[in-house]
Amino acid sequence: MNICYYYLMVEPLLPEYHDESTVEPASYAIVKTKSKEYKVSFFANNNQLCMIRIDIPNVPSEIIPEEDLEPIQTMKEHILSVLRLTYDHNVSLFPRPMWNFRKLGQTPSFHVKIDELINPNFDLHVENIRNVFATTFPIRVQIKLFSDSQDKRLPLQYRYLSLYKLLELEFKKRGKWTNGFQNFISRFEDDFKSLGKDKKLANYVHELRDKCSHIKSKKDILGVTQLSNRDMLEVHRFLPLMTKVCLNMINEKYRDKGFSLVNYETFSRRLRN
Repeated sequence: MNICYYYLMVEPLLPEYHDESTVEPASYAIVKTKSKEYKVSFFANNNQLCMIRIDIPNVPSEIIPEEDLEPIQTMKEHILSVLRLTYDHNVSLFPRPMWNFRKLGQTPSFHVKIDELINPNFDLHVENIRNVFATTFPIRVQIKLFSDSQDKRLPLQYRYLSLYKLLELEFKKRGKWTNGFQNFISRFEDDFKSLGKDKKLANYVHELRDKCSHIKSKKDILGVTQLSNRDMLEVHRFLPLMTKVCLNMINEKYRDKGFSLVNYETFSRRLRN
């Protein structure tokens, strides 16, 4: 059996992080579930909270088991809520956690150095920025919604709702969805089927919207929140296709503005990188 040491970095980031047998946390808490006991350790440096470690015991291989994902997500989001109440209202966690695996009983061995890399040959394309600013000013609401949907600092459910609102602006009139919506979104049914879904894409788009909008449904089922890992994963898996739908819609509807977003394949590569 292994133990996984799961690290969350508190922003602003430090240039280096160490965790080994000689490093003691400032404090720690124990979180018990029906099957496991997790240890949450808080590390400080020069009066700055810098790192949080979650110990995940009884890991059979060097892969975090699915059963641990929901408790980790719950602890991560509760940590962030508490920090914003007790430490700094504007605090955030580095979007990419880090982890390593050790044999059960072994002490942590973790060393990370963070450098800022600047490309001296980077072309700012200031004129392009200026042109897009001027050209898209009449559709600034749509641009804001699409931009928010790609901001990983925002909660995932808010990012999804931003894309949904984009579709509402274009295809919902007087409280009702137009036939144009069904005609447009049906073009992406094959992409949707590739996700292993056996329902209509339009119905699923509305279904996820309801989950993201309501903390509790009429059946008292918890909707999508940062504390609901299963539903968060569902939104996370669907978000790229929803992005593709909205990107194509913007490009087609506003091509007369002399502007378009990059094609989806290029855009998705940028997201992955």
